[in-house]
Amino acid sequence: MKYFTFHVNDSGAIEDIDYKYIHGEKVAVCKMYNDPDFNTLNDILHSTGEFFVNERALNILKGSKLIPHNLQDAQVLRKEKVLGIFKIFKAYKYYELSFSDADTIQCYEWIDFHKSEIFAIDYSGKKNKIYSHKEKLDFIEINKSNSDEKYSFETIKIVFGKNFNPEIDFFAIPYYSWGYYISDRLRTQLLSAQITDIGFAENTEPLGEVWKPHFPKIEFD
Repeated sequence: MKYFTFHVNDSGAIEDIDYKYIHGEKVAVCKMYNDPDFNTLNDILHSTGEFFVNERALNILKGSKLIPHNLQDAQVLRKEKVLGIFKIFKAYKYYELSFSDADTIQCYEWIDFHKSEIFAIDYSGKKNKIYSHKEKLDFIEINKSNSDEKYSFETIKIVFGKNFNPEIDFFAIPYYSWGYYISDRLRTQLLSAQITDIGFAENTEPLGEVWKPHFPKIEFD
């Protein structure tokens, strides 16, 4: 069983998002960067907390098994030249794919916390091993309280146990990783369709030193 972190390159990137009602429907209106290095109309556009996909990419995702998610219409605006001098915004049809905290709840049930290496670290540097998602949430609540007791968190390795659903092609574990994880099945489909300017990493090595702490090693029991 093999999964990869999924990365969208910023050659096509969203600078600003505004939500408006158009014909009674809530639509994400997205402006791309007005810079040729960052405003290519790729099949999937770079954004911070969601994915903006065109019809071609969406059809592949619809044929895959994703965890619960939100999908809504989006309008992508890109400044383009008119008469070789002036620039105006031209609108393109995309779709916004996003995951709420509620959507990812089931993913935490897949984690074998006893075999994983997840820690809450106190002010003295002492590491406290975390044995459940509830325990992680409890430490977060302590941080929010008026208590002098504060913790930072470290996730070195995630082990998915017997509860893991191998039919899932796309999921996230945001409390433990910045990564979005896709199956080898979905990766193969995206590559075969030549979906533009995306990347994959099977481990943290290709990510570079800055990103490694936010992308733990994953294993399947």
